[in-house]
Amino acid sequence: MQDLKFLHAFNSIPGIGPVALRALKDHFGSYDAAWCADEAALASSPITPQALQSILWKRPSLHPDKELGALIREGVWAVHEDDPNYPPLLKEIPSSPAIIYGKGDVSLLNTRSIAVVGTRKPTHYGLEATEKITQRLAEFLTIVSGLATGIDGRAHEATLDAKGKTIAVLGSGLDQNSIFPPQHRGLARRIVDAGGAVISEYPPGTPALKEHFPQRNRIVSGLSCGVLVIEAPERSGALITARLALEQNRDVFALPGSIFSLYSRGPLALIKDGAKCVSSAEDILEELGIEYNKERAEKFTAGLGEKEKLIFEMLESPLGVDAIKAGTNLETPAIIATLSMLELKGLVRNIGGDTYQKI
Repeated sequence: MQDLKFLHAFNSIPGIGPVALRALKDHFGSYDAAWCADEAALASSPITPQALQSILWKRPSLHPDKELGALIREGVWAVHEDDPNYPPLLKEIPSSPAIIYGKGDVSLLNTRSIAVVGTRKPTHYGLEATEKITQRLAEFLTIVSGLATGIDGRAHEATLDAKGKTIAVLGSGLDQNSIFPPQHRGLARRIVDAGGAVISEYPPGTPALKEHFPQRNRIVSGLSCGVLVIEAPERSGALITARLALEQNRDVFALPGSIFSLYSRGPLALIKDGAKCVSSAEDILEELGIEYNKERAEKFTAGLGEKEKLIFEMLESPLGVDAIKAGTNLETPAIIATLSMLELKGLVRNIGGDTYQKI
């Protein structure tokens, strides 16, 4: 705790990142000693002139005990790389964070995780695929994403709906006024309340600056054993995350889509470059060597009646009442009644109009 407060104080200085922080610790032996060093001693350390000027400018106005107390009052925990809670996978990446701030369950940092990322402007297909695949993955893995609108937000929400655990990685501070995007501040609270975690390498009060998000993405991939890209144009943050994952020796998975869709170009390009093409959560679980219950469908259908089982097995893809009628020769009232029963049992859902799909 003694050295942590000085690490936090240094990290609160603009322009002091992981490289400068490690240089200070290596040179002085501790952040405590570095904080107490005079100008001449700091100038002799291997930090850049810009970092030196930032420290000399900001240090007089910072009080480490006071700064640490503010963290505690905000309900924020912090772990450094020598802390047992610091995730070993994250230590493997270049320029890993020297400190991680968080709210929620710190132990999730050391669970097996997969990142689910994609565009902020997804199609209906992308949102549906995110929900279906993520809910299944959440039975076995912690879901990591970036709290952004679109695919990221849906991945977090789908995990919560499945009673799973999720980690949101921010490009801003964790205080309520800094969380970005503002419309997901409620989602961030839900994640923490449900036993998940919201984390950042930036101290509370840090705004969401454009340059923070590529840095954030390296943590999203670094925490995870693999990255799933759902939808993304050719130039997007999701593809940055995927490329970082490849550099970090993580698995990259991509969901194929229409060749006519702008948002399929990113995943299709990744598949051309060697990413694993997937169409279900099971494809990912098998690739990761995770055993799952292949008899799950049989267990679901064991207590169903003949009509229920017949219709349930048809709904791997969305179908309307007319399509079900054509495939079963059942009458429309019987189909509607059966679908209602399946919906009540939590096995199918209405995705609009008279169209249904397995959950």
